[in-house]
Amino acid sequence: MRRSILFAVGARAIRSLTVARSHRGRFPALDQNSSFLGPEPRGKDARKWHIRDKRKLSNRLREFFVYSPALGRTVGVRVLLPGFPQEVSPVIHLYHGGGDDFRSWTDFGSAEELTLDSPYLVVMPDAGAGTYSRVAVGSEVRDWPTFHTKEVPEFLHKNFSVDFAPENQLLAGLSMGGYGAMKYAAWHPDRYSWAAAFSSPLDPLSAVPAFDVIAMREGAKSMTLFGDPATDRSEWIANSPYGLAENLRGVNLWLSAGSGSLDESKDRDLLETMVNQQGERFSARLNALDIRHSWFPRTTGLHNWTSWERELGAWLKTLRRDRDYASSDHHSLERRGGGLDSRRGDSVDPRRGGPRVADGGEFSYLTGHALFAIHGWRVEISRRRAQIVRFGSVSAAGFSLTGTGSFRVRTPGLYEPGRRYDISVVGPTGTNDYPQRADKKGRLTLTGRLAAAMHDPIIPGKRTQHFTTAGQSEVMRVHIASAPDDSSARDGSFVQARATQTDEEAEETTDVSDSAHVDADSHTDTVYGDNGRDIAAAFPPSD
Repeated sequence: MRRSILFAVGARAIRSLTVARSHRGRFPALDQNSSFLGPEPRGKDARKWHIRDKRKLSNRLREFFVYSPALGRTVGVRVLLPGFPQEVSPVIHLYHGGGDDFRSWTDFGSAEELTLDSPYLVVMPDAGAGTYSRVAVGSEVRDWPTFHTKEVPEFLHKNFSVDFAPENQLLAGLSMGGYGAMKYAAWHPDRYSWAAAFSSPLDPLSAVPAFDVIAMREGAKSMTLFGDPATDRSEWIANSPYGLAENLRGVNLWLSAGSGSLDESKDRDLLETMVNQQGERFSARLNALDIRHSWFPRTTGLHNWTSWERELGAWLKTLRRDRDYASSDHHSLERRGGGLDSRRGDSVDPRRGGPRVADGGEFSYLTGHALFAIHGWRVEISRRRAQIVRFGSVSAAGFSLTGTGSFRVRTPGLYEPGRRYDISVVGPTGTNDYPQRADKKGRLTLTGRLAAAMHDPIIPGKRTQHFTTAGQSEVMRVHIASAPDDSSARDGSFVQARATQTDEEAEETTDVSDSAHVDADSHTDTVYGDNGRDIAAAFPPSD
């Protein structure tokens, strides 16, 4: 009963918002589509993204129609060239909300005017109805995350001179676009330095009706976006910025929302009030995790373009101040001898105060998908059900994993090529020790069974449903230590132990569709514990 009421309220709120925008002339016209391009590509032409049409709209604004294999159709992308011409430009990925499209930020949000004195190249890709997720529409699957995080960067790399260093890749969006920005940052904290959300729902589990309505506007069936929030809870957490908040440590976070009312009016914008409450909860979650962020709960403001135009301008001013401060701090560092640890000479991560992750510094990561890559580590988990996995205490000395199934981990090139290393896999069933030599690129490939693998039934069902969390509290740890050198290592001959792979296989990269993380060695009290029961307890089922 409660779910039906929430669904009706969410549907009514989004329908009212759509009608209001249409009456103001601020809704994409029905004729704004790509039908003029003719039939969609088929066969070989449909295997790779490519530009089907492009046009110059102003001195800075370009519009492209790009065929996307991840979506199986052609979509629009607008690009604003930097206000300050330069050889290589940082990038802002600017996302629209539900009910809008790739034209909206420049048509209604004054993005072109606000970025006039900005050094950033601004890319504004289409996002359909605004799920920023994989959506099953009939027999097709529209993979919006792959389009946004893989194909759009490839499009930028091929057509513009941009800097893909994390400090020069920024995400921002309004409403559902802000949800997408925060979620992509949580999935790929090693790829982005900023994430900004204006009036955005950041905890899908507390806004199930709204997410369901948006998915249905994309053409999906009800409760198919992330599944049922009670029985498929891990999928909802894996797609939740709130659930993945731990991954955002080190990312610059900026979020804002209006109050849902104006000073001169007693009317209430329920949608803006809802996202304001979500922003408050998300800020509290970040505070509990001791993650620095900027939260601006406005005393006035509705869920409209007047508010979002103001917020984009305010965020850009913050970026300008941060850039000016970083520039002056850089000159100060140069005068003092640069950004090196004077005692060790190692590079230091300015956001974490220790060795950079790229150099073997420790990090942890929460994920909901079986295949992911983070900071150069590639992890594959063979499993029989969706689950939340913690890839914790990761460094050159080893790592920990929780979950069910078996694993295969390929490290970055942190080790001496050809040198032998002692591997120790410690789990509830005992310890397995074996040696392995690093490959010619200084990488190790480790395989084994997760601690809870014995509790994972071949055919899940009612009789084995308790196995879903049984054993999840167990932690499997892998320790990596350098072994005494020997003659075979010194003369350069070595054997690649375990899973030997070709150079082509080694160069494969995989984009993650989800992420999540629980640090097994953490002693701080957080919303999540070290097992599936604690995670589920953090999100009690709705009535």
